[in-house]
Amino acid sequence: MLKKLPFLLLLGAASQAHAQLGAASLKGPGIAVSTDFLPASRYIRPEDSVKTSSTTSQLRYNFGASFVLSSKTDTATHRLRMWTADVSGSYTKLDNKDYTKKIFPEELLDASVGLKYIHSLRNNWTLLAMASGTLGTDLEEINYDDLFLQGGVLFLKQHNKRFAYGFGVVLTNAFGTPMVLPAFGIQYKTDNRFKIDINFPEKIAIGTQLNSFTELALAVRVRGGAYDATRGVDGKKLLSYSEFSAGLESTWHLGRPFDFVVSCGSILASQVSYSDKKLSEMFKDKPAHRLATNVFMSAGFRWNIPHK
Repeated sequence: MLKKLPFLLLLGAASQAHAQLGAASLKGPGIAVSTDFLPASRYIRPEDSVKTSSTTSQLRYNFGASFVLSSKTDTATHRLRMWTADVSGSYTKLDNKDYTKKIFPEELLDASVGLKYIHSLRNNWTLLAMASGTLGTDLEEINYDDLFLQGGVLFLKQHNKRFAYGFGVVLTNAFGTPMVLPAFGIQYKTDNRFKIDINFPEKIAIGTQLNSFTELALAVRVRGGAYDATRGVDGKKLLSYSEFSAGLESTWHLGRPFDFVVSCGSILASQVSYSDKKLSEMFKDKPAHRLATNVFMSAGFRWNIPHK
């Protein structure tokens, strides 16, 4: 059952309480830290898609932890009941130069605490119930508007050892008024020398085991988040960030529980949009403040906590 946990955590990403650690992401109970560096990238303004002389660079520090609070297996039915606690955070320092007006904040912080309940059902189905709170802020002014609450119920079907899918609903207050959103995910893995790992919507990766200590993969990843901006563009305070990247990821296994991960590649797309915290804003087109294609470098350390 623990082998299903990465996919369950993926579905939890439908809410914001998900540790976005890139190549250093947890694969089960454990603790992980990573640092990402994105050098200066030119700003592309939304009104005419002109690449300006304004630039933004980013330095991110990420943390994620997942702990099993309790785990019980019924001896007669072999069904698992498990409670887990998750803590994650990401601090981003943005260096903005030569802007004529404020577009991007100088700092961004998101910190999340969540609780998950996992219960195996009949016919390889699993129930996941979750609740979490996330602080998404630019650190200029912290109040109730910076708090994002999420909860949800999701179902996972382990079709076979390679393929799984899941669906459900998530409740969030990201648009002010609490609303219910659909959530779904797909996981597919092969066991060949070259492994394909599709963990939608988080990543698509093709990797191989070079030796007993080293893995190498080519991965495409999606990252995103919501923040309350004290001084947003045109008076709008809900800042939505999205990032699409592709790169090489190398993992070194330093003994059984420890991994060291290094990755580098290209930020294919990166943008920020601003809106009001209103349900009607969800269906409106929003100006996209983009950054030009860029490179990234990342390094992380992961401690995999053994669990029976």
